[in-house]
Amino acid sequence: MSTDERKARIESALLNIWYSGQKPGLVTGLTLGLLECTYKALRWATRQNYKSIAAKKASHPPVLVVGNLIAGGAGKTPIVMAICQYMVARGDKVGIVSRGYGRSTTAPIVIDPAKNTPAAIEAGDEPLFLSRETGCPVAVCADRNQAVRLLLANFPDLKLIVSDDGLQHHKLARQIEWVVFDRRAHGNGRLLPAGPLREPLSRLGSVDAVLCSNISPEALGKALDWPSRDNWYAVHVQLTGFRQLSSGQFLTTEQAMEQWKALKLMAFSGIGDPGKLFDAIRSAGLNLDASRGLPDHFNYPEDFCAQFDQQVLITSGKDAVKLGDSNPKVWVAEISVKLPPALTQALEDCIGPTID
Repeated sequence: MSTDERKARIESALLNIWYSGQKPGLVTGLTLGLLECTYKALRWATRQNYKSIAAKKASHPPVLVVGNLIAGGAGKTPIVMAICQYMVARGDKVGIVSRGYGRSTTAPIVIDPAKNTPAAIEAGDEPLFLSRETGCPVAVCADRNQAVRLLLANFPDLKLIVSDDGLQHHKLARQIEWVVFDRRAHGNGRLLPAGPLREPLSRLGSVDAVLCSNISPEALGKALDWPSRDNWYAVHVQLTGFRQLSSGQFLTTEQAMEQWKALKLMAFSGIGDPGKLFDAIRSAGLNLDASRGLPDHFNYPEDFCAQFDQQVLITSGKDAVKLGDSNPKVWVAEISVKLPPALTQALEDCIGPTID
């Protein structure tokens, strides 16, 4: 068994324990419980709660962290995309910082949409996807403070910097913190690695907003057993259609239903929760012949799509940046994210006069 296959099996097993109610075996359960206690002790010994408070400070330009409390992703990247698109539509210049998980190099890198962009293996799938979707520059570095400095050195007139993840990266000074939850809420409610929580739910008391992705604040509060507040906002992520990777042709969901009704469809994805993509496709009225969930940030081999017999292959935008664009069978699921007016107004109130 290869390292990637072993990693995928471990990830799948943990996700089943965290989110599907699967009970671990005796030895596995004891091991996870012991590691969870160790994780709690390390958090206490390294004063993580204090560091979270100390990281909040005014900055120019303001830094907005879009993060989550759970491992495995809760839909942060589409939210970052929507924030940047909203700000750009207002005429404001925005930059993005990202760790660039899974890339092949550790050297800091700047993605400038006006220039030739690097490959996903060099920059990471999320940074490349965000740059392409928003037209905003992205600085990629494991040290997000260094990424901010690099971004401002190249684009000194930015009005806002958005960090894709980084809530627990306390070295990054931030003015605003938004936490994203999706339908999985906090899974089994335990801390890593026994559960998906990176931090206790008490952290919600210090963030500026909780974004409920395709779940109502009331439903999320019930799932978390934590009362929703005025700074909890429902955010709707919607599938709008499909773009052919090779040609750029776009089909609305209605057009796709009509053109593909006699064809076999296959969906695949290596995002935090591939089931969200598959459910969205089915909810749009399309019948999937098959679907395959892959490990998050999956590295696609060059001939990956050749193994499928279906006439239409559907994947996410984050996956598509790692695929070649020569296969006409590959279509990218296009999404739109609507930020509620109360949330964008709260953002403008926080930023204040830096927005012209």
